[in-house]
Amino acid sequence: MGADGAYASGSYMTGITGLQDMAGAPTADIVAIIKDETHGFGGMMDDQDYLDLANFVSAGQFNIDAYIDRGTKAAIGDVAKGEEYFNTICSNCHGADGSLPKDMPLLGALANKNPWGIIQKIMNGQPAENMPALRAFGPQVSTDVLAYLQTLPVE
Repeated sequence: MGADGAYASGSYMTGITGLQDMAGAPTADIVAIIKDETHGFGGMMDDQDYLDLANFVSAGQFNIDAYIDRGTKAAIGDVAKGEEYFNTICSNCHGADGSLPKDMPLLGALANKNPWGIIQKIMNGQPAENMPALRAFGPQVSTDVLAYLQTLPVE
């Protein structure tokens, strides 16, 4: 959401238009914006990485408000299904109660503090980690997992 979203103030303030405005845009236009002086990513990636990022911006976005209530931060998902997915896919690395790995905050705390960030990690994986992306299952499965995470311990 850019200047209208969570990063409208604070250390990540950009003051630029959000990615939502670029949904459906030609990938060449998006690549040009990524490389412009405002964003400054020219020469930092190879051509395939620019194209992958542009494809995500153009075709990979979804309306997050259909999956997370902005006022309460509650996931609009099925907790029971989320528990099944979590226990099948996630608990081996994150533990049954979301307390692993030990060097990160509890998943319950993270899911309740910033559900938008967590659903993105569920959907797209975690860079430089072995966490798989669940994007192939669609946003509802990720939302169900998020709904379950919000029931886990926060302390």
